[in-house]
Amino acid sequence: MGDLSELGKTLFVGRELLIGDESSEALCVLVGVSLPTLRRYIRQLCMMGCSIVSVRTAAGWVYRIENPNQVRERLCLWLDLERTRSLL
Repeated sequence: MGDLSELGKTLFVGRELLIGDESSEALCVLVGVSLPTLRRYIRQLCMMGCSIVSVRTAAGWVYRIENPNQVRERLCLWLDLERTRSLL
């Protein structure tokens, strides 16, 4: 994760949510960010076209992308572009 930019981390969160529902705690650990930063990433994903809902469970908040078919190709393409970005 350390080699990804903030945008890359945001897109990575989106990709993880495309795979399936995920708790805020698990996403924070996976990406290595705080809860406020994760929430910022979620807001950014919404501005990118993802319809994300959060559900409160006994274990905490769980996030889900409601429109995965509409955003999958775009998010994966953007993440691939961000991973291969280089100034060299």
